[in-house]
Order: sequence, then structure tokens, then C-alpha cells
Amino acid sequence: MKILLNQIDITDYDVATNAAVVLSALPTHKDGNDFMMFPELTLTGFPTADNIEQLHQDALPHFQAIIDASKDTDATIIIGHIEKADDTFYNACFFIKNGEIIHKHRKSKLWLDDVGVFTQGSDFEVIEIDEVVCGAQICFELEFPEGARTLAKKGADVIFMPNGNMHPYANVHAVLTQARAIENQCFVITCNSVGVGHGGEFVGESLVVSPTGEIIKKLGAGVETVAVDIDLNDIHNAKKDYQYLNLL
Repeated sequence: MKILLNQIDITDYDVATNAAVVLSALPTHKDGNDFMMFPELTLTGFPTADNIEQLHQDALPHFQAIIDASKDTDATIIIGHIEKADDTFYNACFFIKNGEIIHKHRKSKLWLDDVGVFTQGSDFEVIEIDEVVCGAQICFELEFPEGARTLAKKGADVIFMPNGNMHPYANVHAVLTQARAIENQCFVITCNSVGVGHGGEFVGESLVVSPTGEIIKKLGAGVETVAVDIDLNDIHNAKKDYQYLNLL
């Protein structure tokens, strides 16, 4: 299975520029990739309570353009974006395929700057895509074991994590990505931002980690678009002698 990580520099509040980066990646890398992944809040950067409504409105046609463009690739696009439901905003991760949103996850653990802007999500669901059971978490959720464990108990082979990790927390996410993969015996994949934004500096260092905690790929601190192959047989091999999910 091949995943394309799009570790990009998101410009705060410049929806058109950010969307153009996404849209340019889709036709360029449409062949051979099963999943194409982007960071947390790719189109807008991190909103405030004062501008989230306007940013969401500004992003509507651009997000629809991405959904429409997905018809031209067989890959599933995984992207962080604002969701509005019943006048409530969520920090969400969308799975888009063949012109449709097929799955979404709402961030359940709100970072300090999410509080007062987004509402906390509560659902942890998986979706089977081309015989691969997928789940999602978003950034700060990585730092709590229960979400990933819930997804793993529902059969997740891969947990995708759009990320917005900043200095000085690079090592925290590096270590905990491996921990979540090891304890749940599944692949864990993060896709982070780079550059300056939201009052700090994003660390990059997107990760692909195997069910035994092996770092299959670690990106650097700059803009990178990298295709990574993973072997789903590694899940079976990790569970051959014992299964953490079944141990008390």
C-alpha cells in the first residue's frame, strides 16, 4: 500500500493559496498512490473564534474543488479542515474519494488554542477502504492512548493523523507515534505542517511507523512530498506471538 505524504507550509488564513497547493498535488501524484495525506487544518491554518465563520465560508468553494478533483484519482484524500454542523465548528479530518466525503473524524482532545474555537468530538469510527480498515486521530489526540486503542479494537489497520505539531514538542510526537503503533499493533502515520504560523514554528517530521514501532519514514523540517510503501503483512507478523489488544 502506498501513501503520499504532503508535508506543506500552510499560510494562515490564505485559503486560496493553500487550496492551490492541494489541487496541484492531486493530478501530479494521482497514479500509484492509495492514500494522499495532508496536515491538520490544511486550507485555513488555525482559526480564532473571531474569524472561523468567515474562514469556513471562504473555504467552501475551495474544499468543494478538492472534492471534485478527487474524481480524477483513485487515491483516497485525507485532509484536515473545518467542519460546520448546526452552527458548531469542529476540527475535522475528512476522507475524500471519487468525488465524495466517505468518512470524517472530529478532534476529541482540544489543544489550548482549539478551546473556545472548536467543539470537542466524541466518535471513534473506522472505515474499510479497498480492504484496508482505516481510522483517524488529529494532532493532540496522539498524546492520549484511548482514541487510538478504540480504533484498534474496531479493527484499524492504519491510523492516519493529520498533524499541526510545533516546537518545542517534536520529540513528544516522535515518541508517542511509535508508542501508539506498538501498543495497538497497527500502522500510525502522521502528516505535519512546516514553516512559521499560528505564532510559532511547525516542526515537520511527519512519520510512518510500523506495528512494531519501526520508523519506516521520517521526513525533515522542510516542505516535502514523499510516497511511502507499507506492507500490511507487517500487522500479521506483529500479532503472531501475542496481541496487546487481547491482553488484560
